[in-house]
Amino acid sequence: MEEEIMTTEQKILEAAVEIFGQKGFNGTTTKEIAQRAGIAEGTIFRYFPKKKDILYGILLKMLEVVGPKIVGSGLKEIFENHEEKSDREVIMAFIQNRVALIKGHMPLIKVVLNETQYHPELQGVFFEKVIQPVKGIIDEFFQEGIKKGRFKNIPPTTMTLTLLGFAASNLLGNNIQVFSKNISPDQLLEETVEIFLKGILK
Repeated sequence: MEEEIMTTEQKILEAAVEIFGQKGFNGTTTKEIAQRAGIAEGTIFRYFPKKKDILYGILLKMLEVVGPKIVGSGLKEIFENHEEKSDREVIMAFIQNRVALIKGHMPLIKVVLNETQYHPELQGVFFEKVIQPVKGIIDEFFQEGIKKGRFKNIPPTTMTLTLLGFAASNLLGNNIQVFSKNISPDQLLEETVEIFLKGILK
């Protein structure tokens, strides 16, 4: 029985991710989710009494499936065990890691990022469980670099936000052909890292 419940719940969440990604939370009805999931609309309310509970379910799913990859050992290995690597190698590894992670879970991450803008309570959970731990790890790396004289005396948070922006631009360049048709992914990565480092290295 438990396996059947989990299977139905998973169908609902997967259908919701697809439709929320296309139409947004407010533009989607539970009837549409039920049709996509292949179940009766009333079945949804056995698992999610309100439509917003589905959104919470998607966030929890992201935290369970993607969360450990976002803030887990991979990220810590990049920034905390960097003594034998150059700053260029660290930044490059981070951008490669984030791009691969987002590509692998694009629909789920897209829905969470889009909807947390409009639902402050979800935003709070996402910030606490995902953004804050990631920011802490990267801030510490930049703070250490400032103390050792490798980086300019720019607030670490500013460096972190800028790095995240550069990672996002690299992902965009890889996925929109008009931007990247004359440049290979490797070249785009190299030049992205070069531009970022020129801004922070002493």
